[in-house]
Amino acid sequence: CRAGTLHPLVRGWFATRPLRDQVDRHLLSSRALTRHFDGRAVPSHHSRLLALGLPVWRADVAVVHLTRVHDRGSRKREGFTVHPAIDGLDVVRSTRADGMPAAVAIVQTGILNGPMDALIAADGALHLGLVDESDVVAALVLFAGRTGVAPVRAALAHADGRHESPGETRLAAVLRDLGVRTTPQVWIPTRQGAKRVDALLDEHPVVLEFDGAVKYRSPAGSRRPDDPAGNPLFEEKEREDAIRDEHFEVVRVVWRQLGDPGGIHRRILDAIARCTRRSA
Repeated sequence: CRAGTLHPLVRGWFATRPLRDQVDRHLLSSRALTRHFDGRAVPSHHSRLLALGLPVWRADVAVVHLTRVHDRGSRKREGFTVHPAIDGLDVVRSTRADGMPAAVAIVQTGILNGPMDALIAADGALHLGLVDESDVVAALVLFAGRTGVAPVRAALAHADGRHESPGETRLAAVLRDLGVRTTPQVWIPTRQGAKRVDALLDEHPVVLEFDGAVKYRSPAGSRRPDDPAGNPLFEEKEREDAIRDEHFEVVRVVWRQLGDPGGIHRRILDAIARCTRRSA
């Protein structure tokens, strides 16, 4: 470390390259601890999800979580927690990394971090084909009777692989709570060809789109910020205009607005009112 060539991970383990961010530190620490426990404990909870490339939301990435393969012992140290083995579970050993099955890790992270964390991860895993509905059901059975599993089970009943981002998952949950019925990932014919939208109200021509900031970052090599060619913002504006030309209203939601369900509902009702006036 004094020479600047080693970077501390967890006690007794170091990285030989600079750490990119907290997630990078977490993944390297998880690998180090997996080697340390030498098959006696494997990555679980959000540590397993991160290794699989699945999204996490409120997880504390400063702490690595592992679950024992056989015994019921537990351990909590600075930077990592080891959980007891789960009765009735065969641990998956893949060529990428040893770890809990994805569906089990989803339930674990829901119990640890909250039901929405489980739902976000489940939607991602379903979308990527890492799990199917039967895997999730089987994982929930393993945790039957555990403290905190009931709200996780309730959340996972709504898991839907058609959602393509954590924001879409959270927006769908907000709409359910509001009693607004929608269908995700609907194709709408337009003069520019069919356009897929994040969600469409079941009873009104109102489109709902979740906007992640990444959609509006110009790609590398764009000639000028004011050059419309290859500009995602310009292309998205054209896309939205084409959808509106087909007499659809568009309601856009960004991450910070997800905490204001009432505001989202008002905007949806305003859009429905505009549709009604137009068709009158």
